[in-house]
Amino acid sequence: MVNDAPGSDGFGLGANEDTSNHAISGLLDSAPLFDDHPNTPSVYPGGTTFMDQFFDIQYVTLWQQNLYYPFTSGADWQLASWLLHSHLSMSAINEFLSLQLIKELPISFQSVPTKCKPTIYYCDPVECLQSPFSHPLFASHMSFILWRVWSSSAQIVHIYKDWMSGDHAWNLQILNSAMLLGVVLSSDKTNILVMTGNRVAHPLLLSLANIDSDIHISFIHGKTHVCSLLSNWLIHKSLDFMLKPLKVVTAVGVVMSDPIGNLHYCFTPLVMYIADTLEQSLLVCTNPKASPVSTAMCKEFRDPFPHPSCTAGRTLDDIEWACCQADLDNFKDFLKVTKHYYLNGVHKPFWRDWPLSNPLRFLMPEVLHHFHHLFWDHNLQWCSVVLGSAKIDYRFSLVQMPVRYCSFEEGVSKLKQVTGCDHHAMQRYIVGVITGAVPRKFLVAISALLNFCYLAQMPHFDNDALSRVEAVLQVFHDNKSGIITSGGRQGCNRPLQHWEIPTLELLQHVVPSIHTSGAIMQWMAYVPEHIAWHLDCSEKCFQFNLATCLASIEHGESGEDDEDQEYEHELDLETLQASHYYAPTCTLVNYFEAAEALASGAISNAVLPHRIFASSTAVFQLAIKPSLWVMIDEAAEAYGLSDLCRKQLAIKWSQRFVSHDTFLAYIQCFNVSFPPPSSNTTDSAAAHVIPHFGKEANLCLTHYTSYELSNEFWLNKYWNKEFFYMLSCS
Repeated sequence: MVNDAPGSDGFGLGANEDTSNHAISGLLDSAPLFDDHPNTPSVYPGGTTFMDQFFDIQYVTLWQQNLYYPFTSGADWQLASWLLHSHLSMSAINEFLSLQLIKELPISFQSVPTKCKPTIYYCDPVECLQSPFSHPLFASHMSFILWRVWSSSAQIVHIYKDWMSGDHAWNLQILNSAMLLGVVLSSDKTNILVMTGNRVAHPLLLSLANIDSDIHISFIHGKTHVCSLLSNWLIHKSLDFMLKPLKVVTAVGVVMSDPIGNLHYCFTPLVMYIADTLEQSLLVCTNPKASPVSTAMCKEFRDPFPHPSCTAGRTLDDIEWACCQADLDNFKDFLKVTKHYYLNGVHKPFWRDWPLSNPLRFLMPEVLHHFHHLFWDHNLQWCSVVLGSAKIDYRFSLVQMPVRYCSFEEGVSKLKQVTGCDHHAMQRYIVGVITGAVPRKFLVAISALLNFCYLAQMPHFDNDALSRVEAVLQVFHDNKSGIITSGGRQGCNRPLQHWEIPTLELLQHVVPSIHTSGAIMQWMAYVPEHIAWHLDCSEKCFQFNLATCLASIEHGESGEDDEDQEYEHELDLETLQASHYYAPTCTLVNYFEAAEALASGAISNAVLPHRIFASSTAVFQLAIKPSLWVMIDEAAEAYGLSDLCRKQLAIKWSQRFVSHDTFLAYIQCFNVSFPPPSSNTTDSAAAHVIPHFGKEANLCLTHYTSYELSNEFWLNKYWNKEFFYMLSCS
């Protein structure tokens, strides 16, 4: 494997890594120093809490009689809530409610409407911000004061993490004793009603940058439709209309309540707008042939250095000149003029009169659209062209993935409707798949770009980490010519000799964005992708459920028929929050504990024979539905296992062991040699290897035999980010 980055040895084959200077843990090896901003927000009494707001409506007298009004009881609300979150269609719910057994139940509803007139709803954005700002579940996850983190008391190495710790927030000028609430917007182009007109929507979501990055949640705000020049105008006009209250608050401030009822004098500048590259161009009013954040044009996207920033003042001046040279009512002439200035035709950007808000600051690189989509749209396509779709599919099918990891037994070239999680899964194995079959310079470029994407996703950075990110991006630019000479850049009819890729130019602005706004991992588009989970109806149901639970605890009640309730336990607010605000997670299972519980009989109704069992050093989990079924003799012949046959099994094991309550397992033991002990401190972690396929992968290999019949393997440092950082950041 090639040496593709400073301090890295490719897949690290045969390397004995010293992780004493591990970059991630090393950032905070010494006691960090937290430096608060000198302008500390003042706190005033007299605010309202979440429960005060919940009971401050016209139904308070009815709730005193029945806590679950308009439902007849807690059980009635439970059924309604379950139906709303069951993903059943309205017609299916009506069919369920029409059952005779259900009709006999004392419930307050008998049907749901299946047809209604189309209506667009939107909320006051100030009220949208007040909701998370005063939410009780965010009380311990909200930053009220700007802060900086230094690696030591010498205050030499600045560590960047959340937006509140970045240079942009620190340098924003607001009134003394006032609080800064960073507004985060997000939108993503969404196709709706494909069968009835192929309409397109841009749902807009709103959140706070003050919420800790590890639990950042987005809230629904509104939606508009986009279609052409007039639709671009409509988008900015709609944003201008809906976000006007936030602009007023940024100019004059507003008093808001925190989760414990204290009042704060708050200002709301726009600090982040999460969007893909095309939407960034739409928002900043440039056309796709110009960078949305710099002065670079399409032919300059290949440059290995960042171009000067494109400020809001420059964009507004260009729009003013275009309006002076053409009549806005003459769309054809106006578009010709705006094309000369690399504009998209929008003459009134929504951000033009938003104080303290600048596209240069609120348009930042984002992992899903600028890393994962870049890999799918370009990196993987370059590899497929150079190797051929059939070869790369075959090589991917030979890689055995660990349990709970995505596998590609059918290859990757014919995948449809892939998600960001699929893109990330392919990145784990792409370098090992193509190694040996592509030119060295091509491999260095692909590896360097992948290293950049991994390093840029670190949770926090110091100056050394940022220098490393810049260095691997420079390695890509130094070797990207190998992609063109290998024929990887392929158009519809002929090879491409240019690098007019807007996302590639945006990578030059990753390090500056970390300086100004903190780590980019806090700006994730995965949550906006799951918009259905944040509909207004779902949010109201969650708040109603939370309020009734809190009120029941406060009054020492648990609803009617307590003995029949299955939820007779203390309310877990963290679990309640996680069940409502969906986010992709990977649950780790302790199979040793599971095997011990099964062996001790703690699980009385466990299916026999047990499919999880363990020794002192290893645990085995057998699939309930194996992907491969063969007879014992067939397996012995197919895999060359001379000591595995029915006759020998009958001799070695008595009949009492071969029963319906016992599995027989054929296990091959591998002797693993460890390097001699060293005085240096080392970290240990699970590892993944990929067979060394060479120039041509052996056509006799299959998904099940590729590791058994291979003699050489690459250590896959891209298997997960923690393992990558341990090997690459030392």
